[in-house]
Amino acid sequence: MARKRTIFWFALTVFKDVPGLIQDFTDMNWETYRPVQVIEGKSVPVIPRLLFVKCKAMELVKYKMANNQRFMYYRTPGSNKPGPVNDVELECFRKVVALMGADVTVLGQDRPEYHLGDKVRIVDGLYSGTEGHIVRIRRDRKFLVCVEGVAVLAIANVPPEYIEKVQI
Repeated sequence: MARKRTIFWFALTVFKDVPGLIQDFTDMNWETYRPVQVIEGKSVPVIPRLLFVKCKAMELVKYKMANNQRFMYYRTPGSNKPGPVNDVELECFRKVVALMGADVTVLGQDRPEYHLGDKVRIVDGLYSGTEGHIVRIRRDRKFLVCVEGVAVLAIANVPPEYIEKVQI
């Protein structure tokens, strides 16, 4: 019998002291991920105040109750519980951040109006294996990589032959 999964990734908006919060989470053996890119030798957050943490939901709630002013977690719609981040979405997001260059635009927080068209996967090139949506933004065709309800990145100039439709 399969064991029920209890540890998930969660997205946070951090209000102050990101390094201190990361250290607290590390001390509790929680994995963290802060999307940053290196610009002229300095780590610069891709989306300021965004931090992902991997832990048990109830432990996150307990920590939040003791540290209310430090951060806010993204919630499951219609609930006060932390909303787990989809593993595939976060994996694609991390890949794009790691390869981030001039062809990627940070759109910031996920907005439903960007979820148009079919879900697709890039099958060749740097972003191979990444799933997202194709949309038009400012007259340009872009490939969107999304962490639902959290953040969106847009990649420009993906050749059509590198794209295949994902069956849902």
